[in-house]
Order: sequence, then C-alpha cells, then structure tokens
Amino acid sequence: MAKHGENIHKRKDGRWEGRYIKARTDGRKAVWGYIYGATYTEVRQRLIQKKAECGFYQLSGNEMTFEELAGQWLASASLRLKESTLVHYHYTLQRYLFPVFGEWQVKNFSERLLEQGMLQVIAPADHRHRPLGASSARECLTMLRRICKYAAHLRLIRPMEICVSLPQTKSAKIQPLSKEEQARIELFICKAPTARKVGLMLQMQLGLRIGEVCGLQWGDFDLKAGTLTVQRTVSRISTRDGHTKVVIQSPKTRSSRREVPIPRNLIKMLQGLRGDAEPEVWFLSGNAEKPVEPRCYRKSIQIYLRQAAVRKVRPHTLRHTFATTCLQAGCDIKTLSEFLGHANPNVTLQRYVHSNLRQMRLEIDRIFSPLFRGSPVSKRCSTAR
Repeated sequence: MAKHGENIHKRKDGRWEGRYIKARTDGRKAVWGYIYGATYTEVRQRLIQKKAECGFYQLSGNEMTFEELAGQWLASASLRLKESTLVHYHYTLQRYLFPVFGEWQVKNFSERLLEQGMLQVIAPADHRHRPLGASSARECLTMLRRICKYAAHLRLIRPMEICVSLPQTKSAKIQPLSKEEQARIELFICKAPTARKVGLMLQMQLGLRIGEVCGLQWGDFDLKAGTLTVQRTVSRISTRDGHTKVVIQSPKTRSSRREVPIPRNLIKMLQGLRGDAEPEVWFLSGNAEKPVEPRCYRKSIQIYLRQAAVRKVRPHTLRHTFATTCLQAGCDIKTLSEFLGHANPNVTLQRYVHSNLRQMRLEIDRIFSPLFRGSPVSKRCSTAR
C-alpha cells in the first residue's frame, strides 16, 4: 500500500521503495533517486535523510562546470602550495581531467557518473594519451576526490565516495649499492675530493635527495658541531607557456627540513674544501650567483660512477643505499625516518628498506643457532655424526 505524499510504496517483491528528487536536468525535469528497504520505517528514515541532503546541498540550483569548480578549488589551495606543486596540478587537470570532466555540470554529479568518467581518464577510448600507470591514475583519482570534497564544502553537491579500481603497481625493484661498490666510490672520491664528488657521499652516507644536495650552501654546514641543515631544494619545473625554469624552494615536506650529523670522514673532506667560502656560496657551484640544477648534476654523477668502476644507477639509488645500510647495521626505523626526512616511518619501511640473501642468511643463523645449540636434537645430531 502506498503512503501518500511521501513517495513510498510496497513493491510486489515485498520490499518497500522510496523515491526522491536528487537532481534536475537543464529542462528542469526531475532526476529521481530510489531507496529500498525491508520495512516502511527503514525506508522512511533514510528517505528523510536523503531529502534533507538534497535540500541542504542545493543540487538543482547551480550551473557551474567542473572546470570552473576545479579553477576555484585550485585558487583556494594555491596559497598553501609550493610553486612546483601548483604547476603540476595545473598540468594534471589540463592533460587528464578536463578533457573528460571539464564541461560536466556540477549539479549532475553522481558516484556512478564520476566513476565512469574516471575510467575514461585512466584508459581513454579515443587514445588521446596512453593508459595511465598506477601512480598517475592514483594522482588523478585523489585530485578528483579533493575537488568533490571542496564542492561539498561549498554545499554544491552532497558528499560522495568515488571508488575505482586502479592499475596495479609495476615498479622495478631498486638494488642498493653493495659494500664493495660503496667502498670503490669512497676510494675514488678520497683520491681527489671536489664538492661535486663529495655530493655523492652526502647522498650515500646522509640520505640526501639530489635536489637537497643542489640546494646546499656553505652556511648550512656547521663543521665545528659536525652537523648539516637541510632547508631548501632545487628543481626545474614546467611553466604554463610550455617552457621550464629553475626554482629554489623549501624541502619536499615539513619533515624534510632537518638537521643531521655528518660522519667524521666527511667532516675532514668538507673542512679541506671550504677554504674561505662565504655562507651564501652554493656548495656545488662554488659561487653565490646560482646553484647547480639537478639535471646537470645527474650527468656528473654518472661520470663519477663510471670512473669509480661502479654500475650505472639513478642518483636516488644512493638514498636507498643509505637507508638499507643503516637498517642492516641495526639503526632503528624511527631514527632512520628522521635521517631521511619522512613524516611517517611506514614510508621508510615500504620504499627504502631492502635486504639481500647474505643479510637474510646472517639473520636466520643469528635467530635459530642459539635455540638449536645445546638442545636434545642438537646432541642427537652430533652423536649421529
């Protein structure tokens, strides 16, 4: 029996059905939403909630498009974003999200439509770009969710939960440098140390990122106290006119701004290199005018690795090597995460910690040999031999 005035009725299958206007088309035609339940009371309570949400978020009264909404969201977030992040957000929107969602009207948003649109972003049917990998797809989905959350904050839509299966991660396993390779690099640098060569040691023995090494000035070193302060990074970013430029900005995260102790062997090298350099002199370039940018320093690193007879690796492998070496030497994970400038130790564990067969063998012997030694099984085995 239908409940007049409430849009609730009992279906032939025994369930109760309630309906409500969740949006309107351009011609003001109602778009209905439906709720089902086992009892009338259950459907009525949920229907009251849905009607309240639709009234509260004013679903039918806004003509704003997704592109306009995203521009407003980006403008509101720009004050707390670094320039490089802001440029990257612009690129992601223009390249991936706007071609699909740009002209969509915000008032028509629904989980189903947004999830279908996100699948088009990940693997476009018109092949306007290659199917996205796990990292890019996750970034686009995160941005879409943040924009929708912002729209809900403005009461333009109701809160929405967008769920999409993302591509599987296919990242190549990074193989840290072996002890022998680290020794060859250190011997090569000690023979004729220069600031650029010592920069390899700062990555391999302090865990610095390449941009952080490029951003070092001599004033960041306190050689008497034996410490180094990381407080800026150098990177090259794209500009909206299609060109690129070098920017000097704060480190990657708040935790990346850190003070770390310098090993004794490095302190001696740095003392010999500093001379009478002023605090504002850039460490790698040796002048106060401009720093060395990462793409140029990467070329130098590859030359040094070849001269040291070490396999070709990406500069970030030196940072992975530092993390793995510290952990294998017994460094606790919390201290290691502070060395690396991570806000969460889980990031350190998931991305930078590697083991090898030799280390695994040492650990298995360390754990089980004392348990096995002196046991009845051990005595029985000795008697058998």
